[in-house]
Amino acid sequence: MTSLTTHVKRFVGPIIANRWTGIIAARVLGNRIPHRGLTIDTSSPVVDAETKAALLVNGYESAEYRFVQRYLPTDCDVLELGGSLGVISCTIRRRIAADRRQFVVEADPRLAEVLRRNLALNDCARGVEIVEAAISYGAGGTVRFALGERSDSGRIAADADGLPTIEVPAVTLGQLIERHGLTDFALVCDIEGVEWRIVEHDLDALAKARVVVMETHGTPDHGSHDDLIAAILATGRFALLDQYGPVVVLEPKRPA
Repeated sequence: MTSLTTHVKRFVGPIIANRWTGIIAARVLGNRIPHRGLTIDTSSPVVDAETKAALLVNGYESAEYRFVQRYLPTDCDVLELGGSLGVISCTIRRRIAADRRQFVVEADPRLAEVLRRNLALNDCARGVEIVEAAISYGAGGTVRFALGERSDSGRIAADADGLPTIEVPAVTLGQLIERHGLTDFALVCDIEGVEWRIVEHDLDALAKARVVVMETHGTPDHGSHDDLIAAILATGRFALLDQYGPVVVLEPKRPA
């Protein structure tokens, strides 16, 4: 019965997770959407109606949620790249031990505000440090960041396409690991294509994680998400533990 229910939800969810569902839910619920035991504040203009609907029917980042619950260790620190609304951040905080540290990187200041609000709303702020910066491997300590209209459309300004841009601090994965003294940690990553640059420029840092939960994305300059997964596995440094569409769970291979 549980399996049947799951299949029904996966079929019906995308049908009802539409703009009008989100608009009605936000109005009825006062922009406080219940989601997998959390309450998510969606009052920011950057949260569109489709996202609100996806939250309502538990379709929001569902593969990431399942993999975090299944594979994320409870006894290590966590570095999350791309905090967005804070849904996965709260899920992580509730899963890991109270004495473990959690660092959440978010480049968009509007989303950082939403992230803080939802961590506090769900009593998940303790032990969490928000790093307002963009993952970048260019020269200099800052980078231009394009502010998207939706929570998932912000990006490095080289791909701005006429969107408004701001200057934000730039940081690499390796720098984050060093600055925060991360020696035993898991990595959760959803940064809209910038993961390609980590693989190109910072593979050693990526391989330091105990486990990696990553949503992969295609880019015009690099290829599809399948190309990225193939490129990661071709390095011979990671084992693929699980995959659902573009979301993968990777385990770095340790020297024998």
